[in-house]
Amino acid sequence: MAKGVGGGDPIPLSRFGALVAQLESVVASARQKTPDALLCFDLLSELSSAIDEAPKETIQLWQRKCEDALQSLLVLGTRRPVRRLASSAMGRIIEKGDVISVYSRASNLQGWLVDVKRAEATACAGAAQCLGEIYRLFGRKITAGLIETSSIVAKLMKYHEDFVRQDALLLLENALEGSGGGGAAAAYQEAFRIIMRGVSDKSFIVRAAAARCLKAFANIGGPALGMADFDSSMSYCVKGLEDSVSSVRDSFAEALGAILALAVNPDAQVKKGGKKQTASAKKIEDGVQKHLIVPFVKANGANAKELRIGLTLSWVFFLHMIHMKYGTPDSELQNYAIQTMEILQGNDSLDPHALVSSVALRFVNP
Repeated sequence: MAKGVGGGDPIPLSRFGALVAQLESVVASARQKTPDALLCFDLLSELSSAIDEAPKETIQLWQRKCEDALQSLLVLGTRRPVRRLASSAMGRIIEKGDVISVYSRASNLQGWLVDVKRAEATACAGAAQCLGEIYRLFGRKITAGLIETSSIVAKLMKYHEDFVRQDALLLLENALEGSGGGGAAAAYQEAFRIIMRGVSDKSFIVRAAAARCLKAFANIGGPALGMADFDSSMSYCVKGLEDSVSSVRDSFAEALGAILALAVNPDAQVKKGGKKQTASAKKIEDGVQKHLIVPFVKANGANAKELRIGLTLSWVFFLHMIHMKYGTPDSELQNYAIQTMEILQGNDSLDPHALVSSVALRFVNP
């Protein structure tokens, strides 16, 4: 038996409860000695299994203790695999237990990240990753915290350690997609400014994370963004297709396709106040011409091949999005297909078969 929360009635000890008690012991002893990463990983793996097996009532009995222990472990500073497992466990406990605790837990994590001055980088990364997981699962319940979360991300982006900046943008990506575009316009505007600084970060893992954030923005309708913002973000994506790292180029290719697909579907765009955007057909057509066709035709120099492969990937993602997400009819898709064929046939320096093969290999071996 274990003491209840606040010294109440004893809580019956189940397998899940025993693992929570072990986790509390590990956290308590960490004041004298840094917890062993392998021990923590094994314990959290068992805890994850126990969450699946335990009934809701058992989870609820131990939920507060488990949440507190997980947060304490994360802010002590742990390795990435441990941070990932602990964050996942936090989300699953709230999901299976008492969901109402999502508000207090998100607030606790935000409060810690706001108040901490200069904590261990791994501690900040852990808290950010956990908060991001909560946003991923329950974002629509906590949209009121988006402004503060954007400020937290801006703070974390000042860290020298690139993995902290990466996890900050992962938090932002989860917050954007989790909120579904239902937050305050000011939060999205600040988020967009942060992302646009991240796309030119010196670390490739941060640039890739920023590109994924741009894709997330497109997925939720680009809330609070105007056509100028769409245009500038697509220009940065085209520039990102010349990055020296292939994973970064691929991330920007996806982002470009997603943003352009949204740009040609004004009814799906969300602006200030949650209203729909309106855009002229000319602007929409200019987007395809400016960000896909012209860069492809004008590509030259040492990076020409990679740029064209990236633009071809963007075409693929663009066509996929407008068809699968926005329901573009086949007749319009045929028009885009004709445009792509004209580009390929009108450029004698290209081998269309080799280009398509290169793109196909990216999907087979990402």
